[in-house]
Amino acid sequence: MSSELLQDNGALHEYSKIVQAEKIQEFLQEQSDGSAIAIPEGVKIADLENYLVQRRRYRGRMRTNLIAEFVEFVTATSDEYGHQQPIPCFVHAEQMVAEVYFNLGDVDNPGHGDHTAQLEMQKTEAFRQLLKIDGSKMDQRSIAEWMEDWRDHLEAVAEDSSTVIPIGHAVAAVRKITIGSTAESTSETQTFSSQLSAMAQVEAKNREKMPAFLKFTCEPYNGLQERSFTLRLSLITGETPRIGLRIVRLETQQEEMAKELEEKLRTGFEDTPVKTYVGMFDPK
Repeated sequence: MSSELLQDNGALHEYSKIVQAEKIQEFLQEQSDGSAIAIPEGVKIADLENYLVQRRRYRGRMRTNLIAEFVEFVTATSDEYGHQQPIPCFVHAEQMVAEVYFNLGDVDNPGHGDHTAQLEMQKTEAFRQLLKIDGSKMDQRSIAEWMEDWRDHLEAVAEDSSTVIPIGHAVAAVRKITIGSTAESTSETQTFSSQLSAMAQVEAKNREKMPAFLKFTCEPYNGLQERSFTLRLSLITGETPRIGLRIVRLETQQEEMAKELEEKLRTGFEDTPVKTYVGMFDPK
């Protein structure tokens, strides 16, 4: 093949690529209203905004764990935007998190959704310690020391759910648990006894002084009201007695706390364009 023919074929190939690129570009223009273009492979796009005197638009992310600060910032920022349409605030109940999108826009005028404010509720130290022992099995010394450390938050209750035991007496009773054996047979399962076999039973002595429940009162999250959580105690017998602890109806309490957060935000955003929703939104 002559060099002239090779050159002609090469030129034809390059021309074909140009025509194909133009057709692709025309197609993109029609389908995307000019918002998408075809870029040759290896081309990089550099954002020069950092070199401008001012940013092209105001945006950022505010984060706090204080309800009052969150409401104040969101209210002030929404006033600056002067939106006519609602500004959405999404509340994630399980995670106790709320997020506001100032420039999300709407269906007709969508925004970038990159100017936000986030509230992430922070557990108090007392509530963290309560959740830490939920479901645990502790020896006598450990549970007694824990009760002494948090005695200002605790109330000990007997198995009848109405008799209050002085916390000092409850701690002493936990420390003095002893295990004895009887030859009786019983089918009844109680908080501080455990059926081992048809002929032998192991039980805690002086169990009438033992608390069956502990009421733990604390402010669970900063900014939420004080609540009482009930811990059920159960004796686990063996060579060394251990005490199991479980928070009663914790899921119900968590639902109520999430509802309280939602109500506080709805109240805080009254007379503002901010509208609160339960759930999370991802502006992809």
